[in-house]
Amino acid sequence: PGKIYLTNFIHQVLTIQETMIIPCESIALVRHAMPDSDIHEILNDPQILENLAESKSYPGPMPAEICFRITKDGETIGQACVKNIKWINRKAEVGLFVRRDMQGKGYGSSALKAIVRYGFRRLNLYRLEAELIDGNEASRKILLKEGFREEGRLREAKFINGRYRDLIRFGLLEKEYAG
Repeated sequence: PGKIYLTNFIHQVLTIQETMIIPCESIALVRHAMPDSDIHEILNDPQILENLAESKSYPGPMPAEICFRITKDGETIGQACVKNIKWINRKAEVGLFVRRDMQGKGYGSSALKAIVRYGFRRLNLYRLEAELIDGNEASRKILLKEGFREEGRLREAKFINGRYRDLIRFGLLEKEYAG
């Protein structure tokens, strides 16, 4: 297995730069600032946008969200985030997407594994949550593989292609995390 390189840019009063290395398989997660032209280009694909369970918003103040580019051989192939961080409750949401031509190669699974480890080990979170659109079986499979449990369904909560779709919520507690 290769390594994931996380290049960290924290936007507060001062900009602090630090490089972290997370062991992983064949991809790299690289922290990025917004806006990011490579990420914007991937998000221009309507099929990628359809499968995102939440609207894409990047609030300025940190540390509510920490995002990383997923890179393979120096090329951006997606994004992985810890977002909606609630520091007092020690919980956050995780989300990721991979460019369509790079899907089905294990990169999403590797990125999820790395971002979950980062959330629990580096950020000291107690609970991670995820959300997907009903029918997104690839995402469901990698969430279950990483130990997430289905916790609920938001009926007809997302409007896509002229119809409403259910959102499925997942959760993983630090004490259940096997990594």
